[in-house]
Amino acid sequence: MRRLVAVGTMNGVPIYVHWTLLTGVGLLLLGSLGSLANAAASAVAIVAYFSAMLLHEWGHVVLARRRGCQVFGIQLYPLVGLTKFQHPHTRLDHCVIAWGGVLFQTAVGLPMLVWIVAVGYSRLEVLNAFMAMFAYLTVIMVPVNLAPVAPLDGAIAWSIIPIFLRRLKGKKVPAGASRWNGLG
Repeated sequence: MRRLVAVGTMNGVPIYVHWTLLTGVGLLLLGSLGSLANAAASAVAIVAYFSAMLLHEWGHVVLARRRGCQVFGIQLYPLVGLTKFQHPHTRLDHCVIAWGGVLFQTAVGLPMLVWIVAVGYSRLEVLNAFMAMFAYLTVIMVPVNLAPVAPLDGAIAWSIIPIFLRRLKGKKVPAGASRWNGLG
């Protein structure tokens, strides 16, 4: 069995899913077949999880393209996603791309969470379940992704602080990008 399975494309970017994630989804759905409510809840949870991961990776795609990098694909694994793209031109470009995932998640997940808390839910239970799972997942994933540990975004993203400090002091930033060629 191939490790990564192509599941589609978004705006020309191929999306691949690791076989272990597909197996987990299959087992979750299989285990919930006894009850329609459980099957529906499992399906909503799966869609919310994939949506949160894709939103995060799409943030990297958008900022990589804005920084002039070609994007080769998105890979989704059980606990992380990776966006594969051309080596950035500068370390600053790489830092900006690293922030893309958490910025996109924050821009969508936080307002959704505030809406849920301030206004409440709708009359559609399926939508409510999706909103709750998606909003909480995105908000939880942001601080986790900012941990300064590879392959998480924080391993690269926080390097933006010394770059800006050097620029404030008038020193030139070294041109080389990091050794990482993908972000989670």
